[in-house]
Amino acid sequence: MTSNNLYENLHITQIISTIHADSFPHSFPLHWHKYVEIIALPEDANINRPPTLRINQTTYQPDPGDILLIWPGEVHEIIENTDSQLMGLQFSFTIFNELSDFAPFLNHFRTFHHIRQFSTPELAQNMLVHIQHMFSVQKKQQTFSGVETLICLYEMFMDFGNYIKNTLPKDSQQYSSETGKTVEKINIACSYIIDNCEHDLTLESAADYIGFSACYFSRIFKKITNYNFVEYLTLQRIKRAQLLLSDFDVSITEISYQAGFKSISTFNRVFRQYRGCSPSEYRKYYIK
Repeated sequence: MTSNNLYENLHITQIISTIHADSFPHSFPLHWHKYVEIIALPEDANINRPPTLRINQTTYQPDPGDILLIWPGEVHEIIENTDSQLMGLQFSFTIFNELSDFAPFLNHFRTFHHIRQFSTPELAQNMLVHIQHMFSVQKKQQTFSGVETLICLYEMFMDFGNYIKNTLPKDSQQYSSETGKTVEKINIACSYIIDNCEHDLTLESAADYIGFSACYFSRIFKKITNYNFVEYLTLQRIKRAQLLLSDFDVSITEISYQAGFKSISTFNRVFRQYRGCSPSEYRKYYIK
């Protein structure tokens, strides 16, 4: 288990935790956690050597004005931050759970790791403005500063969602071609799969749960979530396993069954396919 220090220690005394540039570490070893982390390099950053980070085995060197997104459970490390210009936010992904407007975008959000000023200047700039405002609000610590920070975070992800909505190919946009009722039903199906992924779910049982035919459900589920049913079910089982791996009192064999896998060999193979390491290696990288 990775040791803690002041960085990467999310104290739930506030909904959003800010990490200022002077507190951001020069390096930090491979690890993962249960919360979202957003790392920004301000547009006016004066750097001699670009910072280097690795997320899910991919190396990133952000330029000034760029933003990196690290989602819960993703293994990552800070390889180099020599010039100490990076700044970060940490918050629980659960803040989106009660807001149905975000539901169609959550899977799309998680496909992004590098927002580049060069290729998406308007999105990157808008997000940086929100991030810097959140830092400013939290620094002042005035009445309702926590609420104002949360509102700003929601506004940032609204901009992010609108960017996704406006840039996805038309044939993959559920927002304009599918009714709100259909999207709502698919979201219900997603919740059903997440809550029951440890069981022997089938496409037919999920379709029946929301009153769709299997054929229609298969087509519309893929269109709205960007996953086919088996891919989505497997991903939820991996996510369930990730959370269980944070409990060192539960054996990996028991975790494989609790997450819905029928054998430890299948679990090890699929987990490595999705996360790039074995469950036992992944467990070592966990930090509270």
